[in-house]
Amino acid sequence: MKRTIFIGQAMPRKKNDLHDWPSLNSWLYSINLTHEQIVANCYYSALVDYFPGVKGSSHRVPSHEEIVEEQDRLKNTILTFGPEIVVPIGRQSIAYCLGEKVGPLTGYIGRSFEVDPFGLLDKKMPVIPLPHPSGASTWYHKSEHKELLKKALRVLRISLG
Repeated sequence: MKRTIFIGQAMPRKKNDLHDWPSLNSWLYSINLTHEQIVANCYYSALVDYFPGVKGSSHRVPSHEEIVEEQDRLKNTILTFGPEIVVPIGRQSIAYCLGEKVGPLTGYIGRSFEVDPFGLLDKKMPVIPLPHPSGASTWYHKSEHKELLKKALRVLRISLG
């Protein structure tokens, strides 16, 4: 199985361990990954390595300045882990990973890209975007989007080897 790093937008307020992302894990279990495989081959990180606070009833989205301040840390995290696949999670992480403004997620979810992730590594590698699996996200609950999520998970499963 190929080493894979999953990168969201920010860390949650509380995290019991590195692989404490139940909604993401349920997606990975759905493509027959075991908890042991996830722990051995996957790393969970974020554009910012802290909880950015609350805005209204949701988590505050990290600012561009906060993300830029964290770039060296993110680059070191990626280089230290040495992934063979990068999985940006959610619109903000996808945009920074691909280095472009992201329109509707339907143009990204279910596809694989060969890019220099986050413009940090000076080499191209497979990037497989996923929608954000948070309870606040309604995107993946729509029937047409459920099919794209299934397709993205199949692309990921095939790429993992």
